[in-house]
Amino acid sequence: MKAIGKKMIFGMMLLGFITMETVEAQRKPTTRNRPNIERGRSVKNVASATHYRKDHHRTRSVRHPHYRYPRYRRVIPRLPRNHVTIVFGGFPYYYHSGIFYTSCDEGYVTVLPPVGVRIGVLPTRYTRIVIGPRIYFYASGIYYVELEDCEDEDEKYEVVKPEIGFVVSEIHEDSEEVIVDDVKLYKYNDVLYQKFVDDMGEVKYKVVDVD
Repeated sequence: MKAIGKKMIFGMMLLGFITMETVEAQRKPTTRNRPNIERGRSVKNVASATHYRKDHHRTRSVRHPHYRYPRYRRVIPRLPRNHVTIVFGGFPYYYHSGIFYTSCDEGYVTVLPPVGVRIGVLPTRYTRIVIGPRIYFYASGIYYVELEDCEDEDEKYEVVKPEIGFVVSEIHEDSEEVIVDDVKLYKYNDVLYQKFVDDMGEVKYKVVDVD
């Protein structure tokens, strides 16, 4: 009986010792159970970044079906001074120095002008193309003609499509290379150009198709 009593007392003391060690281990912050503060910060930053990206995606400019956009999207926060506002087909365009803009969430984005839009002043750098009795003006991938009978000086030049066979010395830098019937062409503003070298050894671009 005394031997059994001693064993029971010893077992209870051992159990109490193990219980105290377990409680102490739970209270003591070890590497395994300590909250990882740096990891928590990282997760928070990632969540914030994801939220920002979603917001940015929602505020990204929506392409309006009534506007035509160039291959590369260029946005400015505010319009240049002395710009001209043009309303065509019920939609506003903002013109300055040969570039057309429309409004977007971030400010103003470049667009391609529709055929029929009129301006009062040609871009500074333009090329004259004479076809018979008619004179065309070419600048930055856009073609214009002068309206002789127009009384409004603000609508003196009108955007037009080029004729097949037009030859220019340069095309817009945003022109896209396309392959048609195994021939490399360049496309910009719905016009296809073919590159060639003239009799003087100079590189030229010929209009071969217009949409």
